[in-house]
Amino acid sequence: MPIDPLDVAILNALQVDGRASLRRVARTVGASVTTVSTRVRGLERLGVLQGFVPLLSVQRLAAMGRSPHCVALFVRPSSSAREGIERAARAVAREPAVCYLFQLAGTSELLALASTRSERETAALVRSLQDLTPVARVRTIPIHRVHKERPNHPVGPALAAVPELGA
Repeated sequence: MPIDPLDVAILNALQVDGRASLRRVARTVGASVTTVSTRVRGLERLGVLQGFVPLLSVQRLAAMGRSPHCVALFVRPSSSAREGIERAARAVAREPAVCYLFQLAGTSELLALASTRSERETAALVRSLQDLTPVARVRTIPIHRVHKERPNHPVGPALAAVPELGA
């Protein structure tokens, strides 16, 4: 099922306010509540909409003395072959503390953003990742301060060839 302009409008409205009622989203995008409800279920089935979760502000938590320990992890797979990169990505993605995992263009290296409760938990996460067979090396950079924290991903135009999605 291709994503059309109405789906994009619904996704944009939900990114602005994930708690908005379907009625409010319908008014915003100029469609019926039934249509919006059907589209939201379809986007969930496609895996485009993965759920509705609260966004915790690391900035505000830090100001209150309760900040999580956030870290950028540069992960080098044991093999730079496509299969080796995929094995490493699947293994790293299984770690619950990893929030985001990206493959960087022009390299076999992966970039993970992780969040733990403490430096000790982060050190344990790094040891766990380094012990994974498909991982050759993990380099960490602690995140000192968050200046913007609003995941607001625009939905781009349709691509001529859609790359394979990992399992």
